[in-house]
Amino acid sequence: MIKVYTYDNIREMYFNKGLSKREIAKRLMVHRNTVTRAIEREDNKYLLTVDKDKPVNGEFIDRIKVILQENNATRKKDRLTKTRMYQLLQEEGYEGSYSAFTYQVRIIEEELGINNKEAFVKLEHGSGVLQVDFGEMTVMDGGYPRKVIAFCAKLSSEKAEFVQAYPRQSTEFFFDGLIKAFDFYGGIPRKIIFDNLKPAVKEVLEGSERVLQDEFLRFKSFYCFEAEFCGPGKGNEKGLVENLVKYVRNNYFLPYIEFQGFDKLNERLYTECWNRIQTKKIDGITWYEALKESSKDWFLPLKGHYDHAKLTTAKIDTYQLAHIDRNRYSVPTGYVGKKVDVKIYPFKIKIIYKGEIIAEHDRLFSKNKDSLDPYHFLDLLIKKTRAYEDALVIKQWKLPKEFDNYHRLIQAKTKSPSKGTKEFINILKLTKTYGIEKIGSILKELDNSNRYSYEEVLSVLRFREDNLIKKTIPKDVLESMGISNIQSSSPEISQYNTLLEGGENIETRAI
Repeated sequence: MIKVYTYDNIREMYFNKGLSKREIAKRLMVHRNTVTRAIEREDNKYLLTVDKDKPVNGEFIDRIKVILQENNATRKKDRLTKTRMYQLLQEEGYEGSYSAFTYQVRIIEEELGINNKEAFVKLEHGSGVLQVDFGEMTVMDGGYPRKVIAFCAKLSSEKAEFVQAYPRQSTEFFFDGLIKAFDFYGGIPRKIIFDNLKPAVKEVLEGSERVLQDEFLRFKSFYCFEAEFCGPGKGNEKGLVENLVKYVRNNYFLPYIEFQGFDKLNERLYTECWNRIQTKKIDGITWYEALKESSKDWFLPLKGHYDHAKLTTAKIDTYQLAHIDRNRYSVPTGYVGKKVDVKIYPFKIKIIYKGEIIAEHDRLFSKNKDSLDPYHFLDLLIKKTRAYEDALVIKQWKLPKEFDNYHRLIQAKTKSPSKGTKEFINILKLTKTYGIEKIGSILKELDNSNRYSYEEVLSVLRFREDNLIKKTIPKDVLESMGISNIQSSSPEISQYNTLLEGGENIETRAI
């Protein structure tokens, strides 16, 4: 290749100074053919004088075509990267460089029409249109990464956003996110644009036709919004919420946050959304003000909440447990052997027998775990006092140390472990009504005065409750009851003399 400096000198000497090719070659100590090429060329582009070897040829070109065609037919999430394709070819004997490989890939992709960029039409959906999607996020739970699903919603025109986190993307969480979004916006958007989510779509047909899930149809009919679904792989049709998912990941979940439960996480996300709706502006007004203006004409009024629980049934086993969604939940002793109805909410489990809620638990999201309510087992433990010490439910309860101390002392006083345990269990029953803290303080007080019995606890409790009532009736409440207007008359003492005479002359008038 002729160097730029030499190329410039040759052309200057020949065209500007009029020197011959021979003289130029002599002065610059280059071959005359080099001088000729520089004079005849109008530019100084790099030209190969000798063709390079092409290791990507023959069977490898055909092999690359096959790999690219197969890869293009695979869904995006499962497609091979060019680096991985290169590694696979090396395993098959390819000896070329990575740059030579990618150069050949670009040629073949253009030839086959693979990875051609698609043109899009910018969409403007108007007021009262909500875009909804889910995004996968990562949090740290006890030092280990954990996946959570973020429900993301954004209004197309008013821009207001709503985000909540859930353990997975199933129907009850999908509905819960929508219901909470309606509450947040203060109304129901006239149209909601979805991806082809499984909780909503049973089957994708030609064009915009969809076979919807029965439960989603019931939900949609309850709230009366119009549902629109994007074409498969057409994320641009809901680009606002696609961008919101990225924003949520970068601003709310990175760097990784410590997971302290969905209640605290969702409280934080709600606060973030509320702050943005109050401060971000569009056309000179806040998102909140834009939402208020649109809500009059483009939102349906809120109505009662759709009961979005997942329904199932269970039979209570001999350990008082209902097996639900790969975990176990306790019920009171009297329901052993009964068949019960179960409502599975996003974060609650309600167990129902003959229309009455008999147990309610926080929902477990791991596998093979027990949710035991200690109050469900106290009646049984009174009958089976020997099981008290080793009962799993008692070990998991983790009562304050004053309870365990009082239990031992009440057993010592009664000189009967069984009788002492029965009395102590009756004391534990009081905590359901009065709370562990209040009963615990009574136990400390009684321990200081060496008084150990259920009756002693009741006595102190009643005394405290009576004093509380006397001290806590406000003056305005007493006045509203007309206490200040109540009067009493003082009878004449002489009237009581008639009682000594047998009451014959007692006056019948009211004293």
